[in-house]
Amino acid sequence: MRRKVSTLLDETLYRRTKLESVVSGKQISEIIGAALEKYLDERDVPGRGFGVVAETWGSLTMPASELHEIMAEEDWLDS
Repeated sequence: MRRKVSTLLDETLYRRTKLESVVSGKQISEIIGAALEKYLDERDVPGRGFGVVAETWGSLTMPASELHEIMAEEDWLDS
């Protein structure tokens, strides 16, 4: 799934990205996405727990109503 975001870029950075887009034949969003992914991969420190969350995100879906029912059954959540 892809999600649309908006951001502000320095004019020089935008122009460099636009030039790379033209030269490589890729969309600007592809270039920014690849750069962001590389940045985050390089910063990924073992033990942070992001790996499991990222790998399993969205794999177990449940209606909100069902989740509320389960949580309501847990007495320790009220204290």
